[in-house]
Amino acid sequence: MKKLTPRTLALALEYHLFKKDGALLSRLVPAKMQGMLRRRARAKYLIWDARSYAEWMKPHLEDRRRLYTGSLTPGLLSIATPVWDGTPLAFLKLLAESIAVQNQAGACEWLLLDNGCTKTEVLAYLQELAKWKWVNLIRNEKNEGIVGGLRRCLEHASGRYLLPVDSDDWLYPDCLQIVQDWITKSGYPALLYSDEDKVIGPHAVQPYFKPDFDPVLLLNSAYIAHLGVIDRKEALEVGAYSDRKAEGSPDWDCFVRFYCAGHEAVHIPEVIYSWRMHPESTADDAGSKPYIHDSQRTVLQRFLDARGLNDRQQIVYSPLLPGSCDWWYQRKPVAPQPTTLVKLTAELTDIGLWRGAPVSALVARSGSDDHLVCLLSETVQVEREDWLWDAMALFERHQDAVMIGGRIANSEGVVTDGGQVLGFGSGCECPDKGRPIVDPGYFTQMRKQRSVSAVSSQFAVIRSSFLRSCFESGELQAASLGFLGAWLGVAALRAKRRVIYSPLLSGRSDFDWDSLVAVEERSCFLEASKNFYPDCRFYPRPFGLTAGTAYKLPRLRQ
Repeated sequence: MKKLTPRTLALALEYHLFKKDGALLSRLVPAKMQGMLRRRARAKYLIWDARSYAEWMKPHLEDRRRLYTGSLTPGLLSIATPVWDGTPLAFLKLLAESIAVQNQAGACEWLLLDNGCTKTEVLAYLQELAKWKWVNLIRNEKNEGIVGGLRRCLEHASGRYLLPVDSDDWLYPDCLQIVQDWITKSGYPALLYSDEDKVIGPHAVQPYFKPDFDPVLLLNSAYIAHLGVIDRKEALEVGAYSDRKAEGSPDWDCFVRFYCAGHEAVHIPEVIYSWRMHPESTADDAGSKPYIHDSQRTVLQRFLDARGLNDRQQIVYSPLLPGSCDWWYQRKPVAPQPTTLVKLTAELTDIGLWRGAPVSALVARSGSDDHLVCLLSETVQVEREDWLWDAMALFERHQDAVMIGGRIANSEGVVTDGGQVLGFGSGCECPDKGRPIVDPGYFTQMRKQRSVSAVSSQFAVIRSSFLRSCFESGELQAASLGFLGAWLGVAALRAKRRVIYSPLLSGRSDFDWDSLVAVEERSCFLEASKNFYPDCRFYPRPFGLTAGTAYKLPRLRQ
C-alpha cells in the first residue's frame, strides 16, 4: 500500500466529495467540468489501491492455470461484439489480442458486427480481423444501437452460448476455458454470469465479487452484467435484445426476461471480465448515457407486467439514492395483508428466558397462516412510516421469501445490525456492523434490497406460516426472541426459502441487542448450524469472516 501523502489524501477527499454529494459538486463546478473532474479524482483514487488487488490476483491466476485446463469445444461459444464509429480503436485491438491468445485453435466464434461504421480506420481494422477464420464479420448499413446490434449477433451466432462483450472491454486470458468448465459441470444451464473488475489504463481496479444468483438484488441492480453467458436458443425464445426501450440496459433486460421465464442463472465465481473505464463508458460515468434512466425503468416494468403486480406496485426513484438512476418498487396503499404486530419488551427478551417460552408465546399470537408477524423492539425508533408496505411488496415479488428485516443504527449514525451472514463473527452477524450510516457499503449493497442469511429479530417481518412450521418441527426449541432471526435464517436455508434485507426497514437504537443472547444459546446455535456455515451464497467467498476482515481480500487485510 502506498504511503499516505497530502496529495493522495486530497485526491481521495476530492473523490469522496464528488461521489457522495452531487449537489455540492454542482454548486461549485460548472457542468461541463464536472465529469472531467470526477473521472480524474476517481482515477487517482483507484490507481492508488490497484497494487493491492494485483498482489492478490497474481497468485490466484497461477492457481487458475492449474485448475482450468483442457481445450475449447468447437461450436459451444460465440462472442458477440458490436462495433460503431465511436469505438476506441486502441481498446478494440486490446480486446482482439485477449481473445486471440486463448482461441488459437479457433474453437470459439467471434461475431463482429460492423454497426454502420463509416470511419476508415475502424473499417480497415475490422477487415483485418476478418482474416481470422473464426471471426464472422457482419454489417448493418446503419447503426442499430446496442440492442439492435446484439439482436443481429444473436440471430447470426452459431454457438450454443452467446457471450456479449463490449468492444472497449477486455477478457482475462483464461476466460473462455473457465466459462466452458462451468457450463459443463453445471449441466448446461440456460444462463451464467461471472465476477468482474474494471480497468483504467493498465491498472485492474474495483473487483466485484458477486453473490450467487439473487433475484432480489437483480431487481435492484444489474449486477449480473459482465460476463453474461446466454443459451442462444433460449434467448431467442424469451425475446432477448428485442426492445429498443432497453437500449441502455440490454444485459439487465436479458436476465430479467430469463428470470420471468423461470430460469435462474449460475454464478461463475471468478473474475474473468474487465470493464474499461474511460469518458464514454458507463463504467466511469453513468451520466455518459442519459437514456439509462428510461431503459432501466423499462426493464423493471417488464417484471411487474410479467408478475401482474401493476395494481399494487409502481416504480419510483429510490429514496435512498437521490439523484441517481436507482429505482424502488413502491407498494401502493391498497389491499393490505393481515398483520400481527408484536412489541418486544424487556420482559419478553429477558436473557433468562432463552429456552423457548417467549417464542411459544409469539407463535400463539401469530395469527392465521396468511398473516405477517411484525417484530419490533421497544428500543427501536422506526425511520420510515411505509416500512410495512415495503415488506408486503417484497413478499409479493418473491413468493419464496419467509423473513424480511432491515438496518439498525445507533444515535451516532453507526450501523449496529443489518443483513447477516451465517458463519460471520461469532456465528451469525452483520459484516456491515460499524460502518457509518452514510456509507453505501460494498457496491452500494447497504442501500439495495437483497437476499441474506438472516436478519435481526429486533425489527423483522415473518410469514406466520413459516414461523409456526419451524416451531412445530422443533427447530426453535433452543431459541430466544433476541436470537430468533439467526435461528429462522438457518431454518430458511434448510427449507430452501429466502430471507431478505431491505434498507427501507430501518431504525435507530442504542440498545446492545447482542447482549440478549446467552452463551449457551449461541453454543447450541453453532452446533445446530455447523453444516451450513460459512454461508457464501450472498457474501463473496474470497472475503474474511471477522469484523476486521469484512469485505477484504486476504492480501488486502492491512
